[in-house]
Amino acid sequence: MSRVSPARHVLLAGVALTLGCASTLQSVEYPLLREAPPTIRRLAVAPFRPEAGLAAEAQARRAVADQVAGFVFEAAAARGIELVAPSDLAHALEDPESRMPAEAPQAARLASQEFGADAILLGTVLRFRKRAGEALGTTQPASVAFEVTLYSAPGGERLWSARFDETQQALLSNVLNLGRYPGGGTRWLTAEELARWGAHEVAKGLPLGATGP
Repeated sequence: MSRVSPARHVLLAGVALTLGCASTLQSVEYPLLREAPPTIRRLAVAPFRPEAGLAAEAQARRAVADQVAGFVFEAAAARGIELVAPSDLAHALEDPESRMPAEAPQAARLASQEFGADAILLGTVLRFRKRAGEALGTTQPASVAFEVTLYSAPGGERLWSARFDETQQALLSNVLNLGRYPGGGTRWLTAEELARWGAHEVAKGLPLGATGP
């Protein structure tokens, strides 16, 4: 039976450590969160905005933004706090067709007054490129980018923001992709799968303090 040298053990351990520490989010904590972390018992997830260049038609852009917001809402539910759904917040708007208040302070006041939320999460979908091909072979991998910002309610102060920006890479092009993606890097993900993974990363990073598990 072949034996692995001590040096080989060190190399494998180093790769495993690097994989375990890899982060898929770029996040920022703002002064209020660092100095006086608020207690978040109920979080409102607002309808996400689509960037103008996201898709050819406005209806398609909105559908993608709603889908990504739904993924984030579902993932945040696992954190064990009360949530206000994007659809509920949309129905409470003065202009339902706008799908979102124009400014964060307005959204924060609405979330607090109508739903008793302590904070609100606003998001923008920047890119949602679908996979061209099948799971075992593709000519264009899925690529998704979106950003979120957490605001206090009703004050509307920024607490935290994060950006998920990922284009799937082939395992053979980078060994660090081993085990990084859902499915262990053995197949090409759809844009929906990539966005759902990003939503779970965002939910894990939400700074809920003592209220989170």
